[in-house]
Amino acid sequence: METKLILATFMSAALLSSCKKDEPATDPDLGFGYFPTATGTWVEYQVDSLWRDDPSNVLDSVSYRLLERIVEQYTDLEGRACQRIHRFVRDEAGEWVIRDVWSATADAYAAERSEENYRKLKLSFPVRLDRRWDINALGTSAVDDPEENDELEVEYAEVDVPWSNASLSFERTLLVKNTVPANFVEKRNFEERYAHDVGMVEKYQEETNTQTRFDPATNTTVVEVKGWRLRMTAVAYGTE
Repeated sequence: METKLILATFMSAALLSSCKKDEPATDPDLGFGYFPTATGTWVEYQVDSLWRDDPSNVLDSVSYRLLERIVEQYTDLEGRACQRIHRFVRDEAGEWVIRDVWSATADAYAAERSEENYRKLKLSFPVRLDRRWDINALGTSAVDDPEENDELEVEYAEVDVPWSNASLSFERTLLVKNTVPANFVEKRNFEERYAHDVGMVEKYQEETNTQTRFDPATNTTVVEVKGWRLRMTAVAYGTE
């Protein structure tokens, strides 16, 4: 009896092992879900922007709601599958009115968006912690706008982590962050957070130049800042 029991156990184990070998291998998650491309996908943001120019005595800010929606699939001149993105803001009557038309495309290696006619390499695949790339690597000629085409090296500072803001919670997010620290003169901070199956859910960008000079009229040292900062925070999302 004991011999039969041992034999039956051995045969069951061999059968299970054989079944496992026949199961198809699971494809690795490369992170494509962080950059949705389906028509109808949309995200609404609260946008807060501030700009400062101390030498000109300028300090101003603006806050508004922005809606981004993928409205169409098309093929570009390079034969790539692309998405057309309409960006809306609310008018005085509270109605959404279109402000910009952007585009996006993604392949097995990267996700790209054209923002104000500047091509940005938003994500690099596969998504892995500390993976680095230049977000402006696809920029147009530096003659057009040197600031938009300066190298901006970023990396994945967080991957597949939960995150929430005052309005929403997400189980899986990643954080793209610049790698060059600020100094006493130049500050160039860049962060974008993406949620799986949603897209970008938060952005913070700040660029400032700080100069120090001596003012003989007051016999004091004067610190003057010139620059701007922008924050976008998702408040709603969906697919229509």
